[in-house]
Amino acid sequence: MSSPTPDGTGGSGVIGPPTPDQDHGDQGPNMIAAAFTAWTISLVFVLLRFWTRARIVHSLGPTDWFIALALIASGGMCVSAVEQCKHGMGKHMYDIDMHVDYAPMMEAWWFTLLCYILALALTKVSVCLLYLTIFTFEWARRACYAILVIVVTANIWATATTFTYCIPLEAAWNPNVVASFCQPQAAWWVNTGLTLATDIIIVILPIPIVLPLKLPRRQKLIVVGIFAVGFLVCLVSLIRLAILLQFKSDESSSAPDAFDFTYHSAKLFYCTTLEVNTAIVVACAMTLKPLLARFLPRLLHHHHQSAKPGEEDPSAVSSGGPPLTIGSRPSRQKQQAQSQGYHRPQAVVVVVEEELVGEGEG
Repeated sequence: MSSPTPDGTGGSGVIGPPTPDQDHGDQGPNMIAAAFTAWTISLVFVLLRFWTRARIVHSLGPTDWFIALALIASGGMCVSAVEQCKHGMGKHMYDIDMHVDYAPMMEAWWFTLLCYILALALTKVSVCLLYLTIFTFEWARRACYAILVIVVTANIWATATTFTYCIPLEAAWNPNVVASFCQPQAAWWVNTGLTLATDIIIVILPIPIVLPLKLPRRQKLIVVGIFAVGFLVCLVSLIRLAILLQFKSDESSSAPDAFDFTYHSAKLFYCTTLEVNTAIVVACAMTLKPLLARFLPRLLHHHHQSAKPGEEDPSAVSSGGPPLTIGSRPSRQKQQAQSQGYHRPQAVVVVVEEELVGEGEG
């Protein structure tokens, strides 16, 4: 995706001086409102998560601090949105004094790109670390570690390409600085593809583990709801990709508004803001079961039939004693007993209730 040039043409000469019949709308206020609304919702969920982990579970860990850093990065997107719109983003290019506002607007645009990459990276790392505290099936843990390595590697690459957007970096927004190198468009398509791929993998990973569990109907609906919102993140990523592809198509078009970058970028900004903050909300929602159990117990209330002889009531697993993780074993002695043919209790806890519960594979 190309950015506009100071003459307001995007390098094409298409955008010219405004005419009386042209639209003079400004999407800047809506962009700012969307950014701060989405960030405020994320802030509420992060605060609920920290209160739950600190006051109920009494266990704050790296997964929580990574999501806090993601929230800060998302806040950076809000700040840069204000700065972008102050200099014309959201307006039509023919309504902007590009000789005055181009450089500060594009510098803020670059900062938004950086915050977007960091926010998603930190959120994904947080979710992967959370998975590692929940899943103790050996294959699931190995998959989590593999995904974590992919996420970290992909986002180191994305961050590196952002800081080398142009060399020197100032050339990315200052037309008076001559660049000796700028990243090719292929680099950004690779970044977009990696972002979408890791989104999908992270959402799909728990499904084959969670769905077969014999959860109470109401709790299973809550779990399905969380995953449905997780797929919303993937959907927004796909919409964002479609917008980028449309921008690419417009670059080669001769339509009069093909290169009205500043006005049409509002659609891309809405998707970017929604994608980041929805990811943060979903990551936090997975940790709020203890909060619901304390203040909305009826929401999780369920009745079980009497356990058959030799079977454990699944509710006992989550209501009495240390909660189990998915696939966890209460002890290595229990593991040995299972290997000798004894009954293995249902592991029904879907969201982590302590920093580390049950035993891992090692």
